Amino acid sequence: MADVIDNPKTITSDAVEAIVSQHDEPQWLADARRAALQHYLATPLPSNRDERWRYTELGRFSFDGLELLEEPASRQVSERIEMRITDSDAEGVLVLNGPEVIYRDHHIREEGVIFTDLRSAVHQHEELLRAHLYSAIDVRSGKYTALNAALWKNGTFVYVPKDIEVALPLGAFTTADVGGITNRRTLIVVEANAKVTFLDETTSDPFDERLFSNAATEIVLKEGAKLRYVSLQNWGRNVAHINRLRAHLGRDSRLESLTVSLGADAARAEVESRLEGPGAESEMLGLYFADKGQHYNQYTLQHHAADHAFSDLLFKGALRDGSTAVYSGVIVVDEGAQKTDAYQTNRNLLLDTESEAVSIPQLEIGANDVRCSHGSTTSPVPEDQRFYLMSRGLKPEVAEHVLVTGFLYEVMSRVTLPKVAEYVERLVQAKLGVPGVKEKL
Repeated sequence: MADVIDNPKTITSDAVEAIVSQHDEPQWLADARRAALQHYLATPLPSNRDERWRYTELGRFSFDGLELLEEPASRQVSERIEMRITDSDAEGVLVLNGPEVIYRDHHIREEGVIFTDLRSAVHQHEELLRAHLYSAIDVRSGKYTALNAALWKNGTFVYVPKDIEVALPLGAFTTADVGGITNRRTLIVVEANAKVTFLDETTSDPFDERLFSNAATEIVLKEGAKLRYVSLQNWGRNVAHINRLRAHLGRDSRLESLTVSLGADAARAEVESRLEGPGAESEMLGLYFADKGQHYNQYTLQHHAADHAFSDLLFKGALRDGSTAVYSGVIVVDEGAQKTDAYQTNRNLLLDTESEAVSIPQLEIGANDVRCSHGSTTSPVPEDQRFYLMSRGLKPEVAEHVLVTGFLYEVMSRVTLPKVAEYVERLVQAKLGVPGVKEKL
């Protein structure tokens, strides 16, 4: 399939000007959108000659022929999202259908915390946005990145003031019910010694039209700040999804991120941490389970720009039914980043002979006093283990469930949010067809 796809006719300067005019955006944001569009138009789509996209099935991320998504078909909150809101115990909830906010419930007790949609924040918190929007992700770093920066229509803004700890999670749930191209952006700013947990979930009920979901998440952690961030992708099978997350970590800050891929036809998750201050810590967990020909693509970056920082990455995935997965990750240690401590592990479990996983861990070390390691494994289910379980009376589907959940347990055991871990396990069980587990989760 061809690498290069023509730009849709709807992605033009007129589209940018329509957004700017419709929402009366300030000049600085309008200028940033226009510059991003020029980068988009001048930048070719990725090709398999690009190392970061080398084994990606690029044709599955085509948005040719699609138009920019304008309005949802319904403003009703779906049953599956209502269930998630009830189950999440979130202190603040925001639900977006495409670019429109269809539900919000804020009962945040902590003073000064901001949790709102990005479109509203442009006017209500302009100075904060002007200081931080586009600060973590360079709009010139790729075609999809520039597209998002130019044409995002809404998203989420989280701001936690200095020394404030938000006791319960904040949750943003994004869905869609019509096809097209949707660009969503998230900005999270946690000031010095503040702490928050943010749940970022994408999900949809089945609908016939094709959707291309292009998301970007910027995270800024100041000195001593702490963030637990969960990205849970459970789109319907008519969706192609890309999410680029990039976090900047200040001195002694800590980021715990969990990236889960279970839905969509094809999904790419880019998870990047730049450790800019001594003592910064980044724990990057990832879990994916692909079936029925799904294609999952992960790219990670642990960029150590300061000394005495720590990062640890563990991504694990299971595949069956002719599915494919690609993991490409790199640890970069800058020349002055002495005493770096960095680890990177990717493991894949193949449940049939038709599925395939590609794993490319890499190191780029510029300092001489560091501890860095990387490794990957890809293997089929040991037949003796399958046989043992079945010989004890387990049906084949139940035996497979035991093997998969046992394999993924290493990731889930490190998740510090019990309700999130339980929900992800139920989703995996639903994909495995475990009796008694609803598919609609």
